[in-house]
Amino acid sequence: MTQGAAVIGQPAPRRALVPRRWLAHNGPFLLSFVLVMATWELLGRTLDLLMLPPISAIFAALWQFTIDGTLADQLFVSLLTLFIGMVISILLGIAIGAAMGLSRTVESALDVYVNAMMAAPMVAFVPLFILLFGLGYPTRVLTVIIFAIFPIIVNAFAGLRNIDRSTVEMARSFGATKRQLLWQVRIPGAFPYLLAGIRLGTARGVKGLINGEVLVTVVGLGGLVNQYGTAFTMDRLYAIIFFIIALALVLVRGVEWISRRLVPQA
Repeated sequence: MTQGAAVIGQPAPRRALVPRRWLAHNGPFLLSFVLVMATWELLGRTLDLLMLPPISAIFAALWQFTIDGTLADQLFVSLLTLFIGMVISILLGIAIGAAMGLSRTVESALDVYVNAMMAAPMVAFVPLFILLFGLGYPTRVLTVIIFAIFPIIVNAFAGLRNIDRSTVEMARSFGATKRQLLWQVRIPGAFPYLLAGIRLGTARGVKGLINGEVLVTVVGLGGLVNQYGTAFTMDRLYAIIFFIIALALVLVRGVEWISRRLVPQA
């Protein structure tokens, strides 16, 4: 009998229902989540505060939104705005960041503005967009763009500027042209930075989406926040807020999952 063969009549070892590695990684979060939810429920029922409804009432409102179609209708409006804004942000952000990374002249011309916009409170630009473009769809898309584009620019710039010099010199020694260096060396080397910028831009894009919908036109998920916030319907307001947070996490995790599939070290 070989060493790896199973012993006849001996039951195979049972696998744990929950892998230990998964439990060790997610156990603290699950424990803290249960404690927070239980504490919230207890305080909501004992204190009887308008601003702190029981967590069970919040999830009941979220379930009601789900089954009556309220979330589905407004989610489509919001995701369409977010999609258009993020596509424009990614294309422009990578183009501008790449130009800065490849040209010292472009970097010198734009670096101050990019750094200033990274530090600026983006919500302050919403009234300007309203004055220029009115209370319509373009203003909401521009709000997503202004929030999302600058992390993408900065990461694209950093990725192309921090390429390993030895790799570039080796490609040149083998006769690579400037175009080959760009598409076969620089851009693949900058790919992890680009994906990191898209992850950050996605998270900020969701912030821009909700700000635009709350401040500009009462539509989408932001419109629901405005509607239930002004009516002080706190269980429904918290339900929408929880859904927005969950949506942002799902989108960012989705980008991370794609990043790991495309670039394992990203």
